[in-house]
Amino acid sequence: MLLTTVVPAFFLSRGRITRSEWLTRIVIAALVCTAFGSLAGSWFGETGTSLFAIVFLWSASALSAQRLHDTSRNGWSLLAAVIPVFGPIWVLIHLLHRGVDHANRFGPDPAIRSDYLKVNIAE
Repeated sequence: MLLTTVVPAFFLSRGRITRSEWLTRIVIAALVCTAFGSLAGSWFGETGTSLFAIVFLWSASALSAQRLHDTSRNGWSLLAAVIPVFGPIWVLIHLLHRGVDHANRFGPDPAIRSDYLKVNIAE
């Protein structure tokens, strides 16, 4: 059960996430990969550390693509980060930009809370 919810949330670039979800998941991925990378580094050397660095890069890319989906941009926009100086700045600005307030081609608005409070005044 846990694997079927965690794996898509951290490693697949489907759907949309809010800014706070993106930042929280990036921090969690960084902490987990740092801890396990350090442990793997003590057991297997640089190969173990490199493996968890690759896992973090994959996770960060998938999470960032989900975040860009919330701003109606494709995940391929992350490739702009390879442009020196301006590319990473452009990507960061769009990652921190507020998402669209309606459903788009990537899914419904993740910031809408439909179950927040329902009051039936007819009763």
